[in-house]
Amino acid sequence: MLQCVDRHLTSAETFGREGPSPNEAARLKRLRELSIVSSGADPVLDALVEAACLAADAPIGLITLLDGERQWFKSKRGIDGVGSSRVDAFCDYTIQSSSPFVVPDAARDVRFAENPFVTGNDRIRFYAGVPLEIEPGLRLGSLCVLDRVPRRLGADVRGLLARLARCAVERLLQSEDRYLLTRIDSGRLNRAKLDKAALALAEEALAEGLFALHYQPKIALDTGRRVGFEALLRLKRADGSAIGPAAFAAALDDPALSRRIGSFVLQCAVAQARAWVTAGVDFGHIAINVSSSQLVAFPDSRCLVDEILDATRSAGLSPRHLQIEVTEGVMLSEQGVDIGMQLEALRAAGFIVAFDDFGTGFASLVHLKELAYDQIKIDGAFVRAMTSSNADLAIVKAIIDMATALGKHVVAEGVETVEELSALRELGCHYGQGFLFGRPASACDIEEPPRWERLSVDADGQVVLHRSCDWGRCTPSSRSLALA
Repeated sequence: MLQCVDRHLTSAETFGREGPSPNEAARLKRLRELSIVSSGADPVLDALVEAACLAADAPIGLITLLDGERQWFKSKRGIDGVGSSRVDAFCDYTIQSSSPFVVPDAARDVRFAENPFVTGNDRIRFYAGVPLEIEPGLRLGSLCVLDRVPRRLGADVRGLLARLARCAVERLLQSEDRYLLTRIDSGRLNRAKLDKAALALAEEALAEGLFALHYQPKIALDTGRRVGFEALLRLKRADGSAIGPAAFAAALDDPALSRRIGSFVLQCAVAQARAWVTAGVDFGHIAINVSSSQLVAFPDSRCLVDEILDATRSAGLSPRHLQIEVTEGVMLSEQGVDIGMQLEALRAAGFIVAFDDFGTGFASLVHLKELAYDQIKIDGAFVRAMTSSNADLAIVKAIIDMATALGKHVVAEGVETVEELSALRELGCHYGQGFLFGRPASACDIEEPPRWERLSVDADGQVVLHRSCDWGRCTPSSRSLALA
């Protein structure tokens, strides 16, 4: 029988949400293992939602899944969007127990009277949800029907909804095998397994606070001075070591996960910039990479422009302290027009936008005059090859010349040798980044820069890097310079 709460509540404390259950961590772990949030549409689940709406004569039906922060619409009918904040989810009440949950009139219920689903465009008044109990005590979401008028359900309909929910649970339990089987194609099974493990690893890292940022310096090639850092995402291991994005690359391609990871990077970079400003460190700027999922409009979330503006203003930072890096895959995506408008809005607010990894995909020199950016970053593969290949040298020269003619600055990635540095300076490249100047390091391992650094050319025409010592003497190096 459905548990019906139909009284006009006057006390939120009396009938309020109980808060996270003791097995919340196990519930979220099971959700990650099943990989059902990001596994795409399912026609069987869609049919179950359709049947629920027909049985209850309701215009809206959902199968929802709840992670730590959001409610996701795994299947839906009669409602827009892909989910909502978990704090606004009726279904968060449903998963608190194994009994179904009914709200006859949400406008008269103190728990929901101010809920955006009730007061907003959806105008929800009625809700009936059955928890999707995947294992005893582990309820991942719900099958629910909703209406825009107050109402009740008959006992026969209640029983049918419960049976449909059990069918949904059985379908969700098949998802793990289905995820792998649909990808079996001559050697792709292992890739699918690795991708699934990467998604679970990233979910765990977000939940347990295992992600961290490392910072790699960017150098002005004419003076050798540090002008800023690029923030690079790392995952902390139990032994204190860190691994790079290759271990969780699949998560960066998943729209929901990459958006959450991007928000973490933004907040972490802003907090570090604020700490350096407070400490009086002249760090220049921190550059962060943003994904296409962060730039795509999300129904009930702020757009990236607002998120960046809010974060920097709350921290009291100037736009010059934060740079935005976007790959060509993002700039040339199907949402290119909307993305371009957001990047232009960021530039208008004073942020520098960099076109990252140019030359690794489909972008051409023609795109350099069409896209919204201030700097272009040449991929390190060209930089490493240009000292031994005239063709790669010509490509790098063409990029630098074109960008400079358009009034853009150029950053060369992957600079590892003095020979590469000398060639880039001769070509007129503005900035460099790579192991020659410093490896990515955690903020606590970054020291204050020396009093002064400079580049010079010796009698043989070779570039020499100088670093000052604390007592003011200058020590040259023919190979590398450990700039902070």
